[in-house]
Amino acid sequence: MGTPLAENRKRGLHSIVEIMQFMTHDGLLLYKKKGTRQPISRVVAYEKAMSESKNHKGVVFVSPSKAELVEGKGYVVTSYETLQEKYQNLSHWTPNTYRGGTYYDFKNRIIKGHQRENLKQIHVIGLDIDSKEVDLYALYLGCEELGLPRPNLLLETPRGFQVFFVLETPFHINRKQDYKALRVAERLSENIRKALKKYVPVDTGCIPFGFYRIPREDNVLDFNDQPANTSLLLTWSKQYEEQENRNFLRVVYNKNAPAIDQTSSDWYRTLIRATHIEKGHYGSSRNNALMTLALANYASERPIEEAYDELDQFNSNLEQPLKKREFERILKSAYSGKYKGVKRSYVEDLLELWTDGQAKFKGREGWYKFKKPREERVRSHYNEWEEDIIAYLDSHTSPETPFLEASLKSLAETFGMSLSTLKEVCKQSSKLKKFTIGRGRGAVTKLASRSMLFQSLLLLRRNHIRQAQLTFAELLPVPKQFTAALPLPTLEAELLTHEVDIIYSSGASPPDKMTS
Repeated sequence: MGTPLAENRKRGLHSIVEIMQFMTHDGLLLYKKKGTRQPISRVVAYEKAMSESKNHKGVVFVSPSKAELVEGKGYVVTSYETLQEKYQNLSHWTPNTYRGGTYYDFKNRIIKGHQRENLKQIHVIGLDIDSKEVDLYALYLGCEELGLPRPNLLLETPRGFQVFFVLETPFHINRKQDYKALRVAERLSENIRKALKKYVPVDTGCIPFGFYRIPREDNVLDFNDQPANTSLLLTWSKQYEEQENRNFLRVVYNKNAPAIDQTSSDWYRTLIRATHIEKGHYGSSRNNALMTLALANYASERPIEEAYDELDQFNSNLEQPLKKREFERILKSAYSGKYKGVKRSYVEDLLELWTDGQAKFKGREGWYKFKKPREERVRSHYNEWEEDIIAYLDSHTSPETPFLEASLKSLAETFGMSLSTLKEVCKQSSKLKKFTIGRGRGAVTKLASRSMLFQSLLLLRRNHIRQAQLTFAELLPVPKQFTAALPLPTLEAELLTHEVDIIYSSGASPPDKMTS
């Protein structure tokens, strides 16, 4: 008979401390240095093994609540035994390990040592989504479309969600190499955030390797134990930057339209007053800010001499100004005629990172509406009907019961459209799943949105995680316990399996037809 740990793994179950051990790559000690509750023989054997090993362990920082974290209060944790005992009473932690930690004020638990220069290893790329109004299916689908790995952990927070990619090979931070690995990791994190922001409202301004919510039974929505290949991620990051550079600032306006003075706009005046814009923020650095402001001058048909005077003052006001030669090179490039104006997404990123976010971009993008070809107008109608159906499904289904069930004719009447229209919408839609069970008058149609099906799948996984009741002694001594034997199926394959499970759980016959 297998151990509870082995049995849980067969069923895809993981305890919370397993998840934390996986995220930190066994980067902490197993047992507490003082006051351990584990058998002495086991602790002695472990300490002997550690003394013979050159693998020095790190620490993580934790805090009981957001309020205490804001005040700088928390604890330095060196072992998984402590995490096992305390995690249910903690709200935040650092999933990336540090070389060491101490306290500014031990009595009041004011922690010291969680600055970026003290990082030992970067195991995790974390993302913060500060909104509950988000389609989580779009997040996972976005990862597949972008060529990113599937997230390893999805947490629910009081204000939204947090997403984590666990790296197969951590970044080892070395002070002697001038923190090169840290800069590479920060660049990778920034590119992932920017790419996924097109799918979900990812916060691109938060500290990449700081505090995040600690996993607990009440907040883990999804977990998989196949780490992201670090080498492939770095290749993806390089290709993403190359593609972004090709797309940078390439906006073609209507040649017959009069120039609009962008230099008088709120976004321009707000950005030009920013003085703390730094280098190194790829796509949103001081070089990009100057290029954007210069292009706004060029698109406004402002003489280069006037632009030079104003932007020279902007550069002088920066805490870290550009050298004169670099400044003039950027201005000359903006006025070369290669570019016609600024791009909305780049302006919005600059405003979000370096201003209070109050100013909004207003430019030609989206100002003009042109008559579309007939086939596009027809497609637009189908999109509207699709949105109406999804809105109805969102309010009449749930993760527990994701399918709406009725005859196809009855569903068409419910949605206020003809039967032929409903069939065509379901045929064209990539957001709806339709199954028909039976034939003739007795046929029953099951209709669901892919988003709700995905929420149903997450609910199932969340219940699995809550079932993982493991003792600390059973959990920790197993080495390399997270090596996956088989690759994970694609999101589409998992959803299909989940759909079939739901449909056949009541003993229904196989569907005659199955369409998207």
